[in-house]
Order: sequence, then C-alpha cells, then structure tokens
Amino acid sequence: MKKLNIIIYMLVATLCSSCLDDFLTIKPLATITNEVYWQSESDARSELNAAYAHLQSAYKTGFLYWTEARGDNFLGNVTGSKPVQNVTFNKINATHNSANWNDWYKMISVANYGIHFIPTMTGKLEETTQNHLLSEAYFLRAFAYFNLYRIWGDVPLITEPVLKKSEVTKPCVTGKDTVFACVVSDLEKAVKLVDVTVDNIFIYSPGALYALCTDVAMWAKDYEKAVEYSQMLYDLKKYTLNGVDFADVCAVATTTDNIWTLKWSYSVNGENTITSTLGNSSNPLIPNKLIYDKWSAWEKEAGALDARRAATIDSIKYKSYTSKHANRLPAGCQTWKWSPGKHLAQSEYQECYIPIYRLADIILLRAEALNKLGRMNEAIAEMNKIRVRAGLPGKDLAYYGGDSEKLDSDIFQERQFELFAEGKRWFDLMRTDRVESVMNDYFENYIAKYGGTGYRLFMEEWMHYWPIHTDILNENENLHQIGEY
Repeated sequence: MKKLNIIIYMLVATLCSSCLDDFLTIKPLATITNEVYWQSESDARSELNAAYAHLQSAYKTGFLYWTEARGDNFLGNVTGSKPVQNVTFNKINATHNSANWNDWYKMISVANYGIHFIPTMTGKLEETTQNHLLSEAYFLRAFAYFNLYRIWGDVPLITEPVLKKSEVTKPCVTGKDTVFACVVSDLEKAVKLVDVTVDNIFIYSPGALYALCTDVAMWAKDYEKAVEYSQMLYDLKKYTLNGVDFADVCAVATTTDNIWTLKWSYSVNGENTITSTLGNSSNPLIPNKLIYDKWSAWEKEAGALDARRAATIDSIKYKSYTSKHANRLPAGCQTWKWSPGKHLAQSEYQECYIPIYRLADIILLRAEALNKLGRMNEAIAEMNKIRVRAGLPGKDLAYYGGDSEKLDSDIFQERQFELFAEGKRWFDLMRTDRVESVMNDYFENYIAKYGGTGYRLFMEEWMHYWPIHTDILNENENLHQIGEY
C-alpha cells in the first residue's frame, strides 16, 4: 500500500504540474484516486498542499510584474537580466513570461479535485475536518480565480476535474463578471464550512478566508459585506497591531499583523524573485522619486516622521536621483521592507517570506468601506490605528469637515505607504477606478519630466489587463487575445 500511495502521489504531482491544456488531455486518474488515494485526512492534506507550491510558482513568475511594476510606485530598468521598464511604462506584450497563466490553473486543478473528492470521504473523516478541507479547496479556487480576474479579466472558467476522456475539451474564455461570480460563490461556501478554531499563518485559515472575503467585497463595491467580513476577522481575536514593529511585517512576516504569509525556502522553491529583485543593488526595480516626495510632504503635513518610510525605502539614496533618472536609474537604490536599513547581498533575500494579507490591509479596507457607507467617525478611527502605529498623529472629523472624498483620498494614500511593495497598489488603482487618472498623470507629469520616453497612456479598459501568452493561444484555437496586444 505504501508503494502504491507513492505512485499515486507522483501521478497527482504530475497532474498538478501540467499546464492548462496539458491537464485537459492527461490520462484520467479518477478510479485509482477515488478508490485508493482519497481515504484519509493526510491524503486530502497532501493533495491540497500542492496548491501552495503552484501559488509560490505563480508569485515567482509574475507577482512583481502583475502588481507593483504596473503602478506608480516603481521605476524599472531597461537592461540587465530582469528588464522591467516595458512593464512600468505600460508596454507589456504577449511573449512576456508573466503573460502565462498556467500556474493559476494548476492551483485551480488541485482545488477542483479537492472539491470533487472530499465530499466522497464522508465516514472516513470527522465532519468538522472534512468540512474545513472542503472549505480550503473552495478558498484556493476562489483566490486563484480572483487573481485571474484581476490580471486577465476574461479567462476560461473550469470548475470540474477531468475524470474521463470524453470530458476533455479546449476551453473558451468566460466573461469576467461570470468569473467574479464564481469567486463570490466559492467564498460563500467556504465561509459556511470553515473551522474557526484552525490557526495556520502559512496555509489556509479563517483569518485568510475573511481577509479575502473583505477584499472581494470591496471589488464588488459591496461595502456592507466588507464591513461584515472584516468584523468576522476582528472577532477571531487573533490579530492586532499592538506591539508590532512595522519593520517586522515583511522582514519577519509572522507577527500578529500578518494574517496569511507565503513561506519561502531557497532549497525547495528556488530564487525568491520578489525580494531579490526589490533588494537588488543592480536596480531592476526601484522606488521612484515621487514616492519620496509624497512621503516627505505627508510627514510635513503631520508634523512628525513616519516610521514606515525608514523601514520601507532607502532614504539616503534620495539625493542620487538625477534630472534624467526615469531613463537611467540611480545606483544602489533598494526597497528595504525585507531588511530595514540594511543593504543585504542578493542571496540573503532567498529565505524571505511574502505577506499576502495583513491586518493593516484589512483595517484600511474597512475604513474605506465605512466611509463609503457614511460612517465617517468609524472610518477615521480605523485609519488612525494605522497612523498611530506609524508614529503619526490621528485625525478627527473636524479635520475633514464632513468631506468624505477627502477622507477617501487619505485612506487611499495610507494604503500606498503602508502596503508599498506588497502587491496592492496596482489592484487598488483598478478597484477604485483610478488607473487612467493616476497613471496618465504619472507618465505625463513625472516620467516625462525626468527623462522617460516611450510610455503608453491608458486609454481603454483592456489596457488594464495582461495579454494571454502566445504559447497558450497557439495551443488552444478557442482562445483569443485580449484587446490590441
């Protein structure tokens, strides 16, 4: 039996590591997995664990390109082993590695098999355990489709595992609204099944679920739901900013501020391209001068130093930004979030962890939602939790004079500073319908001012999304390119 289980594990691993079109044509494993493999909690656990390996691979392949490189936080180099200026200048194309969505579909494949087989394990598991494992499978599929929705928009929606050859097809794209509806539905199911006593920062937990639910509700502009889900997170009484040094939220990433953290091991996962790129002294991606200027003005208005700034960006290098720095990046500028105040060697970043959700993120989403609901006092109180931890004075209703748009702008700005380099900025621009206004101003009044040329303005909605990789289009004639890439 042990030998057979090893064989089955290898088969499942092969299935989970195949690409989107590959897993639709692989020989079905339904009989052997149904009768032998799905027998115990450890069977289900090992299958679901494969999803996290695919998540790490997805982050390694595209995290920075899908998120930070697309917004107004960073400048990218045009040369070297990691040229990213085309991404920062909105000149992405269908041959870029990050145009490939296969890692997300591998994660979905794992979730689909879990959703199919875990209900067949009744009597083999305790009901609470079985429900929680099924909840995790729904959560993993929702998270993968949520990212596909935000990165590509219209994508194939696959919600069943391939169990026999007659079910093998080449999928067509599904409208992004339908994809988003699947995300919402999966999360609603996960909420009903989750075991709220489970505690694990590195894989699925109730905190990760409620954080994702809050995030998704904000994308839906369902502010009542966002408040409800964030309150469910608070009610767990597991997460707090109290006693947490901001410098530890990425450098340590296991504080009570951290809800879900992506663990990394160089020996297992290879190069951590996120932290090694941001901390690389050869400058493939550096904070732009605009963020320095905005942060300085923020501190001046507050009359206090923001503790986050010194723990986030290399302020010493500020003076090295020349009048042409948008084209020729200044030497040695780095993001310090994974090693505040230190210039580490690139190899030292390989064991760093990546925060996926933090309490501070959810606090600010909750503040935004409360403000949208006309509950300004409560919104200000939430925002002040972030400001006080940063060493800034809190604000009050009198400061805003009833101007909810001014408060919304301040919350939005707090998110840029608080979550800098954590993959939130670009998605915040999309979610709040600010892509054109912020990015076109950034290109025309910052990039052009400091010597940058060849950027492309955002003129149509399709430009918010990545193209589908040419290899995927060549493999599946039922797919078509997004927009005019």
